[in-house]
Amino acid sequence: VYCLSEVAASHFDTFKKALPPGFVAVNSKSGGGDRLQILFDGKRFALLEQKELMQHRQFELNNGTHRSPMCVRLKDKDSKVEFIVMVNHLARGNADLRTKQAIGLREWARDQSVAVINIGDFNLDYDFHTQRGNDAFPEMLRDNVYEWVKPIELIDTNWADRDGDGKDNYPDSMLDFAFVAGQAKNWKPACRVIVRDGDFPDDKTTSDHRPIELRLAP
Repeated sequence: VYCLSEVAASHFDTFKKALPPGFVAVNSKSGGGDRLQILFDGKRFALLEQKELMQHRQFELNNGTHRSPMCVRLKDKDSKVEFIVMVNHLARGNADLRTKQAIGLREWARDQSVAVINIGDFNLDYDFHTQRGNDAFPEMLRDNVYEWVKPIELIDTNWADRDGDGKDNYPDSMLDFAFVAGQAKNWKPACRVIVRDGDFPDDKTTSDHRPIELRLAP
């Protein structure tokens, strides 16, 4: 399963064509020019449900100008195990909304009856030195509903050089996370940041984020 947290709608088919035949793409409708996409092996998994969430119960997940969390419920055709995969890109410039989104995602996960895998760009600003994130970070982890699958090695996942001095404005920090809830906590989750030669600093042909890989053993 591949989760993409920032995709131009015009590129949806590009990513699907890069994968072997049989992969299914689920694309978000919210987000304007930057959308969400989940791609999964249709030969292995059956799609039971797909949805985007504006809110869960009384908890706000999108104020109408951002990306809504998107999820699919899949069933392994061989083992019959069902689980939910969600992809997110939480608010960057709206700290209040981002915190509300984190609370809503936590409460949504609390209410699910199957394993939950939640991955994407959460904009939580986790600093390697202080071992703290912004206000949304502790809300994601409150009550141990979610477990953060901390990468084996902490590696910067985002390059930002807004002042153009050639240096990362946010070194030694993470914006991209993998969380698991419910039965997925028992699936031996392991995460790593994928580093490729020349990936940072990014240019017009490369991403400003490094991908993360989550492995599970149901």
